[in-house]
Amino acid sequence: MVLNNYRHLLPRFINGPTRWCIKRKITPNQISIIGFVVSLLAGITFAFPNIFLYNYSIIVGNLWWWWACVPPWLFFLSGYIDVLDGSVARKTGTASKYGAFLDSTLDRIADSASLLGLMVGGIIWPWNVTVNYFIGFTSLSIMFLISYTRSRAELEGVVMKGIGFMERAERYFIMIFIFVIEWAVFAIEEKYFGGSQTRWVFPALFIIYTLLCAQTLIQRFVWTYKSLNGAQTGALPEGS
Repeated sequence: MVLNNYRHLLPRFINGPTRWCIKRKITPNQISIIGFVVSLLAGITFAFPNIFLYNYSIIVGNLWWWWACVPPWLFFLSGYIDVLDGSVARKTGTASKYGAFLDSTLDRIADSASLLGLMVGGIIWPWNVTVNYFIGFTSLSIMFLISYTRSRAELEGVVMKGIGFMERAERYFIMIFIFVIEWAVFAIEEKYFGGSQTRWVFPALFIIYTLLCAQTLIQRFVWTYKSLNGAQTGALPEGS
């Protein structure tokens, strides 16, 4: 919802890669699949945080600080590619219903891969395995329901665009922000305070993230209820 106000800036960042893909005749569906593979790689790196995110001997000792950024960068790249496939489809006039279906389906699997990686890696709640998986599966269920409620409501004629704060783009950028904060705090603690085993930043921010997703889900339920019961029609104007 919030990022809709800045969509006019998007072409500045994707026009060049879009032309590159078109020149090499890379189809939108191929781009979707490439993005999906990258998202799977991101999920795999999340599952091994002691190798990637928290390997301080690599981050600082050998000045390979970029190694710790591999998971967030892969996550970022998968989202960037997800935007690129739609741009190529529009520029080449090859947008199709199947392409939209494929892209949406792969997005759901990609979301699952990322969260499953976080759960397997014990990043969500490192102090208790049961709580870690409970929070993870709760967040994943809510994310699926956010997408499902929009799809189901639109089948009933309810306009859902812009309803709820945590649409996919917002979820994606907030998750990147959480990773940046988590890594920065970890690096500072290791360098100046001799290390820390608490790793509380990501769990705290992820719970807030999940609560915001829950708020969006509730908002969509309420909006759909009111719309289908004649209390209101359509959706809020874009950017409102």
